[in-house]
Amino acid sequence: MPTIDLTPQILDLVLYSGDGVRFRLIITDKNEAPVNLTGEIKAQIRDKRNEVDLLEGEFTVNLDDAVDGIAVLELTGTQTLALMVGLSTTAKKFVGVWDVEWTPLDSEPRTLCQGKVECGYDVTR
Repeated sequence: MPTIDLTPQILDLVLYSGDGVRFRLIITDKNEAPVNLTGEIKAQIRDKRNEVDLLEGEFTVNLDDAVDGIAVLELTGTQTLALMVGLSTTAKKFVGVWDVEWTPLDSEPRTLCQGKVECGYDVTR
């Protein structure tokens, strides 16, 4: 039987606590043409997928180049450091999940990518 797989692509993140991160997502269609990302994009980190109330982190999203298929996602060093708060003293790193959801104007949401997030302790403070 053929399968139509509409799940988002997997994109895992490995972070270093206390370091800010900034990266560009470039979204293209099957012909490599940019997808106009006009609308709203949200990207969040949670401890578990089914966690409703506890939001571990939320990316700032810059859509200045949305018409060219580009979204810039950013976390501050304070935000990556906050991922480590509350971990047990034996935990070597934060492990959670994240995804990026795009809601085009007058349309239904579409998750562009999803994956796991790991964040290790930094040394220099």
